[in-house]
Amino acid sequence: MKFCLVSQTPPSDLKIKDVNRITQWAAVMEGDHYNGMSFEHGHNSFSYDFFSEYDLVMVAVRHETIEVGLKIKRQSSARVVVFLDGEIEYFTSYIMGDKQVKFIELLNTADAVGVTHEYDIPIIKAMTTRPVGMVGVPFPLKRVREELCPQVEKKQVIQLGSMLRNGFINLAALSEIGLPGSIDMYSRKDEEYIRLMRKYMPIPQIYFNFTPRWEDYITQLNYSFMGLHLDFRQIWGRFALDCAAVKIPCIAPDNFYTQKRLFPRLCVKNYQDIDGAVKLAGELLKKTSFYEEVMAYAESQLYFFDNKAAKKRLLDLFNKI
Repeated sequence: MKFCLVSQTPPSDLKIKDVNRITQWAAVMEGDHYNGMSFEHGHNSFSYDFFSEYDLVMVAVRHETIEVGLKIKRQSSARVVVFLDGEIEYFTSYIMGDKQVKFIELLNTADAVGVTHEYDIPIIKAMTTRPVGMVGVPFPLKRVREELCPQVEKKQVIQLGSMLRNGFINLAALSEIGLPGSIDMYSRKDEEYIRLMRKYMPIPQIYFNFTPRWEDYITQLNYSFMGLHLDFRQIWGRFALDCAAVKIPCIAPDNFYTQKRLFPRLCVKNYQDIDGAVKLAGELLKKTSFYEEVMAYAESQLYFFDNKAAKKRLLDLFNKI
């Protein structure tokens, strides 16, 4: 099968492989990867019928690429799978007006729809007559285990999943737990923000990291004792999977599919459940047997996320067309 991925990935990153990003679909399927906006804005010499040379085109949809997906399907003979590249709330609440209409049109024009959470399936099925399946994103587990993250002694540090999304809630939970935290910075301003908030919140010591490459990020994550990510989005959830890959537990709500599958005993009620997060962190810190049990279960589920299993899910969806 000749495969192609079309996304918003910057042209400089189209060849990146063996990382926890959507680019991994092109690597796993041994296909090509194009920036959809380059076609839409005429930045290359190809027209949309160029995609007829592919058996399957996966279009990673955000609002900017809805029209791209429609044109690929209408102007080429390729089979098109729409992949919802983001949280379900983005598509149901943040796309407005004409874009909403175009989005529903795309769902019903494409040959199939791939989602990242089983909770998304009934929502999308109500909007389209096309096959809908949970495909997620392939994960380079072999590279993590054999190349990037050898076994190391874990530090008594909690890695926060984000400073950008629900950062206050993650910091509040960390303050209640009392352990030092580690944050991957978006900019140097993050350090100043934390310093200013310490006037009002008992925020413990924070280690700031700047790791623009995923390889550097997951290498740093490998030294943490656990992960914490209180986030409202219903989405695949790369963070919990990164944690499991480096053999540390993650506390998060089950609106992350990876969390729900890997760490069901560490799911809090919702992203605001600070008390639940603090209680679970305490159990992980005090009960070695509990820590080992949740990690053993996560290890037993990791096969679901590797490259081979992800490829099978996509092909199973393709065979329903």
